[in-house]
Amino acid sequence: MRSSAAVVTSLIVLALPVSTSGAYSGPGGLEAPGKPSISTVTCVDGRTAECSRGAELRIAGENLQGIERVRFLGGPGRADDRVARPQLADSAELFVVVPARTRSGPVEVRGGTGSARAAAVRISAASLPPQADSGALALGDAEFPIRGSHDYGTSINAFGGGRGHQGQDVFASCGTPLVAAIPGRVIKATYQSRAGNYVVIQHADGRSTAYMHMRRAALVETGDTVAAGDEIGEVGESGRASGCHLHFELWTAPGWYRGGRAVNPLETLQALDPQRAR
Repeated sequence: MRSSAAVVTSLIVLALPVSTSGAYSGPGGLEAPGKPSISTVTCVDGRTAECSRGAELRIAGENLQGIERVRFLGGPGRADDRVARPQLADSAELFVVVPARTRSGPVEVRGGTGSARAAAVRISAASLPPQADSGALALGDAEFPIRGSHDYGTSINAFGGGRGHQGQDVFASCGTPLVAAIPGRVIKATYQSRAGNYVVIQHADGRSTAYMHMRRAALVETGDTVAAGDEIGEVGESGRASGCHLHFELWTAPGWYRGGRAVNPLETLQALDPQRAR
């Protein structure tokens, strides 16, 4: 167990814009990503015909990993344009919160490799009502996600953490097994430049949990059903992180970037923590 003074903080802040650098090393050396394109724009609060101010919008397409901003163009002229930063992006999709006072109109994405525009999106005037949530998850059949010695770091590793930190960091040795804390269905098992190797699991009550910075690619795939305690990967420091740890997130219904919001998962983790029972 390391002392809290030795803890190196996680640098993942998914609420910040993604890196503008999309270059990667392939068989032919460095290769720049292509020009971005948009195939679909969908509201993730359950509706397809319109989206509320304050709700998340999913933009799907190609070469979206370098997008720096999303502009809601509204009506003619620039007076009613609204700009937002992507919350999470990879090559095939990005998510963005619809700003206040946004009007219906085309949506444009722009980054270092170019821009793309989608047809008009209908924006409703009413914002989503605030969601009350204690941050505790009804556990039932559940297990602590790390199978080994661990610690919670310092205050900067907590939810919020003075920098918009959307989860709780739990430090453990690299290679320590990670398991699903609560049963559910895997809705993401992939790699992202900040999150590293990560998994998102959707649960029966509509909430989601996310496991980030895994050492290697996940042991599960999108669409798999997992039980509490099923191994999904290993503790690591992939992506934008220093020090081997799990970045654990808990999202309210309807889930991770589907209209839910991140809440403090510490109460849930502590309720499951076998070290606290000793």
